[in-house]
Amino acid sequence: MSKRPSESESLQQGVKRQSIQVPLTEYDAAATETWVTCGNCANTLGLVVLATKSFENAVNRDPSNPRALCGLSYSLRLNDISMNETVGSQSAIEKLNASIEAFPQLLKEASIFKELAECYLLIGLNDQAHQAIQTAIQLTPQDASLWLLSAQTLIRAGARSHATGSLTHCLSILPDSIKNFSTTDIETARAAHAELAAIAAADGNIEVSIAELTATLSLPPPPLARLDEHIALWCALATAKERANDIAGAIRACEDAEIGVGTSARILMTHAYLLLLHTEEGRKSAEFTIQLLSKIIDLDSEKELNQNTASDTGDFLPWYLLGRAYSFIDQPRLAYDSYQVALRRASNSPITWLAVGKLYLELKQLPDALAAYSQALRLQMDDGSQGTATAWDGLSCVYERCDDHLEDASDACSRAAACFKVIGDLKNASIFEARAEALAKAFRKEGPVPDLRDPPDVPGFLLRDLVALSPNERMSYIQSQQQQQQQQQQQQQQQQQQEQQEQQRQEQRQQQQLKQQREAEQQQTTPLPIQRQPLQGSPQGPLVHQTQQEMPMHHYQQGPPPPGSQPQQNGTHYFYPIPAGKSPRSAQMIPQLPAPQQMQQQAWSPAGQQQPQYFYQAPPQVGGPLPPPTPQMGPNGGPHRSPLAHPQMIPGGGPYPMTQGVPGAVGGYPYAQYVPIPGGVVPEQYMSQVNNWQR
Repeated sequence: MSKRPSESESLQQGVKRQSIQVPLTEYDAAATETWVTCGNCANTLGLVVLATKSFENAVNRDPSNPRALCGLSYSLRLNDISMNETVGSQSAIEKLNASIEAFPQLLKEASIFKELAECYLLIGLNDQAHQAIQTAIQLTPQDASLWLLSAQTLIRAGARSHATGSLTHCLSILPDSIKNFSTTDIETARAAHAELAAIAAADGNIEVSIAELTATLSLPPPPLARLDEHIALWCALATAKERANDIAGAIRACEDAEIGVGTSARILMTHAYLLLLHTEEGRKSAEFTIQLLSKIIDLDSEKELNQNTASDTGDFLPWYLLGRAYSFIDQPRLAYDSYQVALRRASNSPITWLAVGKLYLELKQLPDALAAYSQALRLQMDDGSQGTATAWDGLSCVYERCDDHLEDASDACSRAAACFKVIGDLKNASIFEARAEALAKAFRKEGPVPDLRDPPDVPGFLLRDLVALSPNERMSYIQSQQQQQQQQQQQQQQQQQQEQQEQQRQEQRQQQQLKQQREAEQQQTTPLPIQRQPLQGSPQGPLVHQTQQEMPMHHYQQGPPPPGSQPQQNGTHYFYPIPAGKSPRSAQMIPQLPAPQQMQQQAWSPAGQQQPQYFYQAPPQVGGPLPPPTPQMGPNGGPHRSPLAHPQMIPGGGPYPMTQGVPGAVGGYPYAQYVPIPGGVVPEQYMSQVNNWQR
């Protein structure tokens, strides 16, 4: 079965077949030019799909036409940029390389290599892009757009100084007057000035950045397909002026952008941010700011309605700024509602939690303010952040307003000072260190309590970086942060589970080792059954004494077995063997013990009011030790505890001590520690009742 050719192979075969055919007719040449013109017009209007189809028709008519090939590649790149993909650029690279192989005359076309460099640069192949653009520069060294593209490849490689030289050379070979600029020259100059502005901003030269952005925006506006780039340049100019502390100039830039571009959510957002940047100006222009933000929210609502997306998945920044504006005009309820929407859309943003903490603190809701600042601190635990210092500052303000929390307030100020030291803000670090010392002295009653401070505001640079992004970029950034936090939480949970499992395994191993050690010690220390010897001068009769059975210690520790686990005889249990030929009823039984509670009461009652009770175990059976005692059923059907498990009284004395750990003593037998030594003397307290054990 023959292998199906790929798209590039079929394109190469078609191109080779057409290259062998006769030259194009006048009709085909005219049709090709018509399709190319339609494609350029569609790209100007932002109709990328129609432009792509037009250029494809042109390439089908004339596959060796450089304008048609470059137009098709450009349309595919625009579609990739709008869709955040690279499929079209990869397809364009295959088409261009196949055309170069099929038509050698294209090797002399600099525009083909320029398009190759653009596509390589878009998919991240910087080396291939640099090689392609160098080939194009060798073919036409006076083309300014080629030097611009060379500078962009150098910027991607990190060589900003070399890129600055290429950009300067690019601008130097352009015509002296803007009147003589072609459309390509205008786009080249706009991009070159924008790149120089970005390099200057990265180097910290804000004044040069402002000058380059002003030169960029003084050029004629780009086509509608590149309107977003034009809006981004206006926002960059406003942000640069704000960094230079020219707030009025930044606001004027936003106003000029609204006149030149129209209603743009990104420009309106920057304008509202600048109006709310300072408290005094924010209070004066709060009503106008609310109008601007309402326009943004209406645009977002229409977009969500058209795309049929959830209302809690949009941009959070308009709602945050709206809450800030409401707080400036003393409407805390509306501010709280706006902050809640912002938190639903971006719950992991510490900016909103800092603002909520300030709102609660102004309303004197100290527990809620404490919770909000604590959440903001959990979301940014690195000490190298000014947001972390602001969270500690807010916690200090909360503790200062609480009773008997001056020590906590001093500690929070010390932590804020440490954060300021890390970020290099020595002025604020010294201020917070001095306040921490003053609070500590007040806590020790060595000085007065400092005056209360106003709650800290959200740092402006945190908002500045977010405002500079487009809404889609901002939402992507927030979602990536949420995913990272979820991954970190999952990793922490997995680590905790692994640690718990490992700890359980260690505990099990330790328990097994202890169990083995106890069994080994018991086997070594368990004595043999004690042999009774007749006493001199005592009446002839059986001497009953307790014997210890060779049984593991854990048998006694487990408690009595459940009812029915051992055979019973007529439901009655005896603590001595019954002589042969006698009825069990004729034998005198040992009195039954009272309930455990009564036993405890009797054990603690005075010795003079308690009747002494003696319980002895029967002598060992002939031929072996005694079987374990059978549990006796109590009144409630449960197993009756053995009387030997309770402390027993001796005449005129207290209960025997319950000692454990004595070698040879069986657990549960209170007088096992008094077992007589074989061949020794029996204590008198047992001798007095030896002959009356059945009584």
